[in-house]
Formats: sequence, structure tokens, C-alpha cells
Amino acid sequence: MFERKGNIEQAGNKVLPELTLSRLGLDPVNGVLGRAAAKHLLERCLFGAKKSDIDYFAGLTVDQAMDGLLAVLPAPSPPVNINPDDTDVPLGQTWVNAADVQAYRNLRKKSLRSWWVGLIIDQGPSLVEKMVLFWHNHFVTEVPAVSRPRYLYDYNALLRKHALGNFKDLAGEMTINTAMLKYLNGDENVEGSPNENYGRELFELFTIGKGPLIGEGNYTNYTEQDIQEAARVLTGWKINGTTQESWFNASKHDTGTKTFSEVYDSLVITNGGDQEYLELVSMIFGKKETARHLVRKLYRWFVYYIIDDSIESLVIEPLATTLYDNGFELIPVLRQLLSSEHFFDETYRGCYIRNPYEHMAGTLRKLEAVFPTDELLQYEFWNSYYYQARNQEMILGEPPDVAGWPEWYLSPQYNQLWINSATLPQKAIFSDRILSYGWTKQGYKLVANPIGMAELVSVPGDPNILIIEWAELFLPLALSQEQIDYLKDILIPGLPDFEWTLEWNKYKDNPGDQNQKQAVEAVLRSVLTAMLRMPEYYLM
Repeated sequence: MFERKGNIEQAGNKVLPELTLSRLGLDPVNGVLGRAAAKHLLERCLFGAKKSDIDYFAGLTVDQAMDGLLAVLPAPSPPVNINPDDTDVPLGQTWVNAADVQAYRNLRKKSLRSWWVGLIIDQGPSLVEKMVLFWHNHFVTEVPAVSRPRYLYDYNALLRKHALGNFKDLAGEMTINTAMLKYLNGDENVEGSPNENYGRELFELFTIGKGPLIGEGNYTNYTEQDIQEAARVLTGWKINGTTQESWFNASKHDTGTKTFSEVYDSLVITNGGDQEYLELVSMIFGKKETARHLVRKLYRWFVYYIIDDSIESLVIEPLATTLYDNGFELIPVLRQLLSSEHFFDETYRGCYIRNPYEHMAGTLRKLEAVFPTDELLQYEFWNSYYYQARNQEMILGEPPDVAGWPEWYLSPQYNQLWINSATLPQKAIFSDRILSYGWTKQGYKLVANPIGMAELVSVPGDPNILIIEWAELFLPLALSQEQIDYLKDILIPGLPDFEWTLEWNKYKDNPGDQNQKQAVEAVLRSVLTAMLRMPEYYLM
């Protein structure tokens, strides 16, 4: 079960706060986005928006922005062998189709997680990566329980295949996915000894949700009878350890008639063999509450955790109608939500605590971190950043339990759980390190370039413009004058503004002067370090 290292009682919500919103409707915003709206959209849809991303999207209408963010991308190349000890696969070649060898499993799992982190950091302006993590948090599996790298890769590939696709299709394919069969003991589910693990989570977490309790073990959305019958439907699915694929063993399948509760109009599934699971999925997706359940999770992923009566009726319900009426296709509902006046309401800017991947990958992306061109060395850096997020209590591939990370469901704290006495220092340690000595592997040093960051500013020799434009990139809301003065005092302590202009111009006039370059670089690094330590930097 989930355990939290830090003390959430000191800082977490005791009750849900109240919201005052000016725009509750789902009407789309009009006109060109502009920088503030573009940044808000990208921060929620990407793992950190680069300046170039914001520059480009600021000139788009919301429809144009959605066309780009919702474009379906080709599948990435699979992960490769990064360790010579895995002698079955040449270095730099994929291990995905190789025979499973227990001695190589940990090496391949390291490759897989590094590959995934790399895709997060190196993402383009697309919603795909954010949705892959969303689905991982929804259809949870855990690396230690699944163990086999091929199963884990196929699971990740399935999330990618349907990242912006069809929820019902994903639920169907996930039901017989090897990683899910292994994780929830579906491969042990046989006639005469049905295992209810997957059937229970299919109803409770993966599709329709519980609804109010109406009796012992029975809810408005499903009953114990439904779980028991679902388990019988799902009997007979196995995993072939050689081919590493799922298969249907008819001799282990319960061929008897399955009768569901009145919740599902006493639906009967007769002996349909390996097609019965699809009938089960169709039965559940025939209920509109399945659409509502997913939409609430999407809302908490992209907007905020509070869903009051007004939001339920004016936002969740019409979004659920869109999802249901479109046969559970995701793009129409994502477009409707992320284009809406409600999503862009200023109340939602700077209110959401970034998760560790938004913090870690976002910092690297915003600071324009330059990775080596050597693929194997890239994997080593990506593995380091897997551990940086792990230090902040988000282990990619290992949510705390089948319900996912509690930051998206545990009321009333929700995403406040990302900040505690254990994680807060780790966030500062990470940003401090990328701005100071960085990471060095095989002679390649990955560290931020403060002068390069200054050169992204329109007038870097003006201390006010430098600080304000950096803040526009790194922070969710405009700085107060007091904050500007604080940062400027780091840049030019007690001196007039023109002193910075002189220092910057001296460097630009003679960039080969190493003493001047180091002096300018040091003070810029100090300003960035202070800005990235501000509490606001942990928000989006």
C-alpha cells in the first residue's frame, strides 16, 4: 500500500478549498492565444514548455493549437540494449523481440525506463506523452509485479497506440495485455477457480467506477454478482512464455452462461469463447457513467482537482456526452476541454503543483539542456533523471498501487502530496545541480548555460526585461515588484540598472575574455538559481 515519507498533515488541505470562477462554460476561446494563454495550455499539455514552444503557439488560434497538440504521431523506435553484459542482443539494437532471459531482465528494464524518460524529456509539441502517463496512472501495472521486460514494453506500446485514440478499444486490448494479465493474475483465472482481481478493477477503477454504496459489496454502478460473472467471462486467458504473447486456452474457460445484475439489465453472455471479454467491455461501455468516470479523471489531470456541483453539471456532464456520443473517441473531448473558456479561466493559472516529471523534465527543457548525440550515452543520462524523479517520490512504472498515484484521487490533499519534507529539498537540489555542476558521464557534461538563456531574452542587457522575461518562462504568474527587486539585487546588488547593461555589453563586445564571461555567467546563474527556488516555480 501507499506510504508517504513526508508529513502531509503539516501542509495538506484539511478540506477542499472553494473556487470562484468567472467562466464555467465550454465555449471555445476566440482569437489568437497570446503568450499567457499559450503558456498555460502548453504547461498543462507538455512536460514543460520551452520558449520556442511558447513563441510559436502564442501566434495560433486555439483551433490551430489543438490541431498540433492532438496530431497522432508515429510510434517511436523501440528501446535498445545499452549493456554489453546482455550478450544476446548487440549494443544499440533492440531487445524487444529477443528471447526472455532472466539474467538480462534488469538490464532491459533499465533500458526501457531510460527510453521512456528520454521520450518525456525530448517530446515535441504533442499531447501524446502526457496522455501515455495519464493512461499509465489509469490502467496501472507495476514493474516488480510484471517483471518481464517484453510484457512491460508491449504495455507501454499499447498506451501509446491509444494515447489519443479510443478508450473502449484500449480497455478491450488492455484486458488481454500480457503485463495486465500478469499484474492482476488474469493468467491464473481458470474455470472452477475464477480470479476476480482484474474483473473488480475493470469495474471499480478502469471503467465505470463504484458510484454510491447501496448494499454490502454492491454499488450503483456494479454489484458483486457482476464481478463474479466478469471473472468467469475472463477465464482461460494465458501467457505463452516463449512467444511472450497472450493466448486463449479454451480448455480453461468457463463455458457456462453468465448472467449480470439488474444494473446491466440482467444481460446474459453465453459461450462466446475468446470473444466474451469484448462483450463484457461493450456491456460496461454501454453505460454513460463510464464516460463520466473517465472525464472526471481527465479533468483532474489537465485542469484542477475540485469538481463541485457547478463543474459537474456545466463541464463534466457535457464532456461526458461528447465522449459517449463519439463512441469513446478521445480527441473530441480533449479538444472541447482544452479549447474552452473554462480551461483558460485565470483562476486555474498557477494553482496546480507540478508532478516530479513536470518538474524534472520541465526544468531540463526550459533550460535548453543539450544531450549528447551518442545514443547509448543518452540512455545513461535518461536513467539518471529517472532517479531524480524517484527522489521526488514518483517512480515511473511503479505507481504505489492499482489505484495509481494518490495525488490524483486522494481527497482533500490531491496534488499537494507532491510537496512534503522529503520531496521539497529534492526539487531544489535538482534545479541547483543543473545550474551549477550538472551531470558528467564519460567526459560529457550536461549543465545549464546561463548566458545562452540570457540570449533568449529580447533585451538581455536590460535587467528588468531579463528578469521579467525569464519569469514569464519559468513562473506561472507575473512577478510582483518586490520579487523583481529581490532578483535584481542578486544581479546588481545595490547598483543602478545601467551597471548590468555595462557588464553585459563588455561581455558581448569581447566574448573571448574568459574573466568577463565567467563573471557574467556566475551572476546569471545566481539569479536563475534563486528564481527556480521560488515556491511559484513548483506551480503551473
